[in-house]
Amino acid sequence: MAKLSELGVDFQHWCFACGELNPGGLHLDFEVSRDRAEARYTALQRHQGYDGLLHGGVVTALLDEAMGWAIFHQGIWGVTAKIRVTFRQPVPIGEELRVVGEVARDRGRVIETHGTVERAEDGTMLAEAEATFLRMPEGRRRELEQRYSDTEDAFARVRAAVEREERSREHGRT
Repeated sequence: MAKLSELGVDFQHWCFACGELNPGGLHLDFEVSRDRAEARYTALQRHQGYDGLLHGGVVTALLDEAMGWAIFHQGIWGVTAKIRVTFRQPVPIGEELRVVGEVARDRGRVIETHGTVERAEDGTMLAEAEATFLRMPEGRRRELEQRYSDTEDAFARVRAAVEREERSREHGRT
C-alpha cells in the first residue's frame, strides 16, 4: 500500500479528520491501494463520549474519511451524500484502531462505499458504514484543486505507487 504523506499529499490544512493544522483533529494518514484506503488511529480522551468510549460522531467521522479517501486518492473529488453507520460494539479510548474504506460500486456521478472500524489487535469489528458519495461539479473541483495546491502532482505519484504495487503483486503470482 502507498502511504499518502510519503507521496507528497499535503495535509497542511484544518480538516478535522486528516488536517495537521487542527490541534483537536484526528490527524489521519492513509495508506491506499486501488479503491481502498486504510489508517490507524488510537482514540484520544478528548474525543470521548461516555467515559472511556469514543464519541459516536467521531467514529462516524473516521468512517466517512476512510471512505472518502478510497475515492479521493484516485483523483475523484466527491462529497458525502448519505452515510449509514452501524455500531457493533463500543469503541474504547486508548486502543489502536484500523479504519478501512472501500469503493463498493462506481456508478458515474454516484459512488457507493463501505467502511469498517476494527480493533487493530484482534480484528474485532466495532463499527461499519455504507455511504454514497457524489462527484463534485467540475467548477467546484477546479476551485478546490487551486486551494489545495499540487494535488494533481500528488495524485499522479499516488496512482503510480498503486500501479507499481499491483504489478509487483501480479509478478509475485506468476
